[in-house]
Order: sequence, then C-alpha cells, then structure tokens
Amino acid sequence: MQPNESIKNLYNRLLDITNGLLGLGKVFGKDELVRKLLGCLNDGWEPKVTAIEESKDLKTMEIEELLGSLMTHEVKLNKRSTNLVEKKLFKKKALKAWHLSDDESSDDEVTEQVAHLCFMALSDDEDSENEVDDSYTFSELQFAFDELLVEFKKKCSQSSSLKKNLTSIENEKDLLVFENEKLKSELTLLKNDIAKKDTTSCNDIALEKEVESLKEKNVNLEK
Repeated sequence: MQPNESIKNLYNRLLDITNGLLGLGKVFGKDELVRKLLGCLNDGWEPKVTAIEESKDLKTMEIEELLGSLMTHEVKLNKRSTNLVEKKLFKKKALKAWHLSDDESSDDEVTEQVAHLCFMALSDDEDSENEVDDSYTFSELQFAFDELLVEFKKKCSQSSSLKKNLTSIENEKDLLVFENEKLKSELTLLKNDIAKKDTTSCNDIALEKEVESLKEKNVNLEK
C-alpha cells in the first residue's frame, strides 16, 4: 500500500494482479483474496487488521464485507486527520496573532483566515490522494513474483510429466510396430505352409488316379 492511497485504489490494483494470474491458470481460494488484501495494508492499519482477524472468520468472510469494513474505517481515519489539521492550523494562526502586537486585524478576520487555511489544507490532502500513481509497491511486486514462481513450477512439473507420458507412448508404439511386423512374418509363413500342403494334396490325388488306372489295365490283361 502506498502513502495516501485509498482502499479502493489498493483493491483495484490487487485485482489487476490477481486477474493477470487467473489468466495464467492460477486458482485462488475463497479466502485468499481477503488475506492478500489485508496483507497489503501498511503499518498504520495494523490495529484494524488485528481486530478483523480476531473477530472474523477469514475463511468464510466475503471480500465485499471486508471492503465495506475497511472503507468505513478509512472514512473515520480521514475525519480524524482532517480534525487534527484544523486544530494545528488554528493553534498556529492563533499563536501568531497573539504574539504579533502590531497586528491590527480583528478577531473575525483572523478566524476567517484560519478557516481559509484549513480549507486549503484539506484540498491539498484530497489532491495528493488523487495523484497517487499506478506504480506497484515492493510488497505487491513480491506477491506477484511469488505467485508467478509457483505457477512456473507447476507448469514445469506438468511439462515434465507430459514428456514422460510422451516417451512411454512412443515406446509402446515401437513395441506395437514390432509385434505387427512379427505377425506379418508369421502370416506369410502360414500361407506358404498352406500352399505346400495344397500342392502335396494335389500330387496325392494324381498318384491315386494313376494307381487306379494301372489296376484297371492289369485286370484287362488278366482277361
């Protein structure tokens, strides 16, 4: 969280980071965004963070509920700061008017000047809040880096697993090709055996016919 940064701006920047991580496949738990938002608050918010952690169950707390609580507290802090500025300016101007013996201004004029100075101070505070740039703090960059590192390691692990599966599939493919070639060879041998048996069978039939013919000739000669 940057100095003078509003809760709304902080939340929007946190959303930019988380949306980018979601696009890379990062999955956030229901309570993770709540914890991340609390973790981004600066030291001035520590009492409020402690109070929320002690009174609420962060696992079931909705982000909208947290935002409402933080923004309400922010309004109170801004009001206290405004009152403090007004008191300091009033005291400073009053002391100055008291010690300047040659000051001919009336009490009403002094009061009006003090009010004007307070208004200018409040306007400067609002301008400084609106001028908060969109650069990221170190803690926010560290958070984004840590999340990206986790996703990178997951992707590396997935890539390694896919490579192992690919190697296993390629080995299985080679084995199937080898078995297919083996079956082709066995089929060729089987066809050759069948062809040889068919040839032998034909020769046997021819011999049987020749024997029958010789028998008939022998019978005729005996007559």
